[in-house]
Amino acid sequence: MQTSSMDTGNLKTLIKEKMHNSYLEKYVKTPVLSEDKLFMLVSILNNTDLPDYKKESYIISTMLVQMALDTHDLVPKTNDSEQSNTDKVTKQLSVLAGDYYSGLYYLLLSEIEDVEMVHILATAIKEINEYKMQLYYREIESFDTFLIIAKKIETLLYTHVAEFVGETTISGIAAEWLFTRKLNNETQHMLHTGTSTMFSIWHKQTSSNDAITIRVAKNHINKETVTVRNRLAHFPNHLKVVKTHVLETLNEFPFENRTIVEEG
Repeated sequence: MQTSSMDTGNLKTLIKEKMHNSYLEKYVKTPVLSEDKLFMLVSILNNTDLPDYKKESYIISTMLVQMALDTHDLVPKTNDSEQSNTDKVTKQLSVLAGDYYSGLYYLLLSEIEDVEMVHILATAIKEINEYKMQLYYREIESFDTFLIIAKKIETLLYTHVAEFVGETTISGIAAEWLFTRKLNNETQHMLHTGTSTMFSIWHKQTSSNDAITIRVAKNHINKETVTVRNRLAHFPNHLKVVKTHVLETLNEFPFENRTIVEEG
């Protein structure tokens, strides 16, 4: 198995080159490319025997899908009657930009005639959008349920790809690590600024206050972190770089309970 055949810096450049559209960039806010997700995706693909051209195509295609999903998330969740003409145009362009980025993944995979991967990403997009509908438009019974759905939205794309390429070691911590990173960032932002994009969705559906939300989020972070640390203890030597990177990020969490309880 290979561990570092794909360079993340070079991949970021290639992704940005694929996304470049001067007209859209003039009018539409481009979401930030998640280095956490790119790192995990590169690690998963590098832990396979796939040829480098496929690894590169899969990584770029998957991140283009992520950017498309993130762009659509920037579209205001308001009725057109509440918006000015300028806001309406911006909203329409944001939708088109997301569709444009999504179409690029299909084009890239069609160039290598990989119909199976097209299906995998299309299925992931469908499932993620279904979970987003639950998150935004349906009443959710508890914050724990809210977090379960949010975790699926954050990680399904990567678990689907990992399953497709047959990678099981890194993918065993992928969802927990990615979502815990996201949840930690949202919790820190809430503590420092009083706002959080993720938590604001929950607060629109419930009377729960910030203190309760933060307490439950911290407990969830600790639980997921224990799971990741325990699984990392059994990582093989050739994945030492991945293990070190993930542990370093976990060690940055300001309120993690470092007591590890073995699973089982």
